[in-house]
Amino acid sequence: VASVCCFAGVTMGLLALPFHLQHELGQSALMTGLCMTPWPLTVALAAPMAGRLANRVSTARLCAAGGTCLAIGLAWASLWPLQDDLWPLVPLTMLCGLGFGLFQVPNNRNMFLSTPQERSAAAGGMQATARLAGQTAGGVATSLLFTIASAGAAPRIGMGIGAALTLLAGLVSLLRSKT
Repeated sequence: VASVCCFAGVTMGLLALPFHLQHELGQSALMTGLCMTPWPLTVALAAPMAGRLANRVSTARLCAAGGTCLAIGLAWASLWPLQDDLWPLVPLTMLCGLGFGLFQVPNNRNMFLSTPQERSAAAGGMQATARLAGQTAGGVATSLLFTIASAGAAPRIGMGIGAALTLLAGLVSLLRSKT
């Protein structure tokens, strides 16, 4: 459930943010790409760190922290006032990347290490299914938003819903916490 919610929220954010940058903030495709690039770069930096932390810190708490960071980044980006200065959005996309890196690695670790070795292929299938289900749900929800809401409101609503879903993913992760 946590993985599906997180992937749905991330997909909503990654689909909505470029529309917000281009249509509401009037940015070019190049500037939109530059504003979004810190997100995946931060995931790439945060994921190995999360892997090392998962050996020492509760993975439930790491997932909760990751979901919270992701939710704050998406929520803040959805509420960011329309103005010419885009640089404040860069730390928000970095916060999203940090959150996803902190969530995904410990969450996958939990899925794979809690499964008996003879069922590891099933755990991999379950992880892939959760990822694809979340991405599909997020994509469909974002598409529906663009159908029922204005082009100006849909990206903000999508990022807001994405924030709620990623926060829910973090909270669901806490249910497996032993302390």
